[in-house]
Amino acid sequence: MDLKESIKDLWKDIYGTGNLHFCFNCSTCVSGCPASHGDPPLLVRNLARKVILGLEEDLLQDDTPWACVSCSRCEEMCPMNVMPFEMILAIRQWQCRNDETRVPPAIVEIYKRGYTQAVGVNKELRESLGLPQLNTITDNPEQLEFFREMLMKTQVVSDNDYMFGG
Repeated sequence: MDLKESIKDLWKDIYGTGNLHFCFNCSTCVSGCPASHGDPPLLVRNLARKVILGLEEDLLQDDTPWACVSCSRCEEMCPMNVMPFEMILAIRQWQCRNDETRVPPAIVEIYKRGYTQAVGVNKELRESLGLPQLNTITDNPEQLEFFREMLMKTQVVSDNDYMFGG
């Protein structure tokens, strides 16, 4: 890691309104994150460090923010109220603003399933723990189709419709 190439105030451009500097890299956000076991793993604390340290090139090339399943567990668990999920969304927006050719690799999964990770697969485990079943978008075909129609209207999808069977 070469900090000579870092941009000191990059955090302001990406996530200027957040409490990011309160992050002390405790990993609590990662411990509850279902995408932290993905391939590649979403390690929220690593993203926070890249933003704080101003590692622009690393962040532009990092696809892990797109693995987030939007469950918000990281925000519930963060002891410093850093709002990690909001940071992930801000990184996604920043990446797209700064690289107009970027096609997030997870976009095909998002189109196909409505999310990036298989969030509804542990039905037996949830039942054994007495937890209610999750109601995911794939359980609602009409909602999933509406979601796909919305995605097809976005430029990143319509410009790359060949990836989605269009």
